[in-house]
Amino acid sequence: MKKTSLFLVFMLIALLGAGTASFAKCTATTFPTGNGIWGFETAGLASGNYYNSLFQVTFVSGGTFSGTEWDSNAGTISGPTAVSGTWSATTLAGCEYTMKVTSPSTQTFNFTLNNGGKNGIIVQIDAGYTTVGQMAEQGTVTCSSATFKSKQFSLYSQGYIPSVGGLVTGTGELLFDKTGTIISGDSTVTLDLGGAGNLVLPASGSATLGANCQGSSVLTTPAGSFDSDTVVVDEGKESFFLVTNAGDNVSGYLLE
Repeated sequence: MKKTSLFLVFMLIALLGAGTASFAKCTATTFPTGNGIWGFETAGLASGNYYNSLFQVTFVSGGTFSGTEWDSNAGTISGPTAVSGTWSATTLAGCEYTMKVTSPSTQTFNFTLNNGGKNGIIVQIDAGYTTVGQMAEQGTVTCSSATFKSKQFSLYSQGYIPSVGGLVTGTGELLFDKTGTIISGDSTVTLDLGGAGNLVLPASGSATLGANCQGSSVLTTPAGSFDSDTVVVDEGKESFFLVTNAGDNVSGYLLE
């Protein structure tokens, strides 16, 4: 019995030691990785209003960043707006950071990295804001309309669309043709309207993407057409988007 107990203790120590050694601790140089260009989207409330945002920023070693922001605040669309500010590590072992937009307005976000520093979760911590979202590194990709050539993406979205009854979440499958500019008529979108039920809709549309990995698209369904601005990340395997229809508050992402 004593031998067995001692063996179990040794095994437990070994497992704990292996687990502790497996942590990928962050340092001040862990972030930014790659080319330093990141995209993210957030959704939630700002002073009681529905609020969605989309960012593409370039983080520079030493603690600064600059980039572009799009917003939908209670259905009022703004952007693209040039932004800049600072970033800093808060708890190195936890891969946690703070990002402060200082121009043209003041905004503060906390984010935590995962997936070896290539993705993260981000939350705005300003008073009156309850928003959260995802972020990802752009990675090595040459962006053009051909980036989406013959690709199939799953869609996730959340927000508020008055024309379909208010609060809505969405999922779907978007298929791009061989040019990367046409969303095929074989695509579908499911809108979850809560108590009003689900709508499974055929979808089609078009998209453009510039060399700066910023683009736009229009997705047409029987429930209406939705214009979006887009930021490509994850080496072209993912993109974040913000719906730019006046009156709507919707953001989300596409994942290959």
